[in-house]
Amino acid sequence: MRDNKKASKTNKGRKQKSITEILFTVYAFVLFILGVLVVFFTKEFDVISLKGDKGEIAYIFLKFIGSFEILVSFLIFSIRKLKGRVIYYSAVGLIIAGFINLYLLSMLSEYIILPSVYFIFQIIFQLSFFLVLFDQVKRK
Repeated sequence: MRDNKKASKTNKGRKQKSITEILFTVYAFVLFILGVLVVFFTKEFDVISLKGDKGEIAYIFLKFIGSFEILVSFLIFSIRKLKGRVIYYSAVGLIIAGFINLYLLSMLSEYIILPSVYFIFQIIFQLSFFLVLFDQVKRK
């Protein structure tokens, strides 16, 4: 009986993480790892080996995308525990930045050859940010 009292006290002390905090933590680590791979190992990370001037331009664009992913990972990790309007506006900003990223990728599609998995990954991110936004609106 004593063990049950101790277990119930420790469970009450723990705060349940919100879906926003869980998603932001996971995405921060995933974006950081992908960003480092793209920035430092661009040619090894690329599915298709490109040659010539267009290939070098594509690798530079990929490095920009990787640096953006690293920056976003730090931003997401730093705001994961915030509440209220700050997280609400951050989620809206991440949604806008994601759509800008998708727009730029589609505009540069003749120079950048990316697998469809990357675009699926971006769409999943966008949908999950909408889930975070919905969660934050629901909490208000």
